[in-house]
Amino acid sequence: MATKSYINGGNMHLAPARRHVGGNGIMGSIASTILKWQERESMRHQLAGLDKEYLTDMGLSASEAKLETAKSFWQS
Repeated sequence: MATKSYINGGNMHLAPARRHVGGNGIMGSIASTILKWQERESMRHQLAGLDKEYLTDMGLSASEAKLETAKSFWQS
């Protein structure tokens, strides 16, 4: 099951992602891609707001976080 992270008052929480794109074909594929892009943008925005202590706890350096947050939403 996919999870989505939420930051609330400095605490990061993981919760099940509730979005499910039904349907087959091109419309389902387009919707799935758009949701993936939105999730990337949201996660990068959250990552950009974390301080050095949180990044260290996650095993990331500030430079690694900066490289990730500099990516455009369509880049994986």
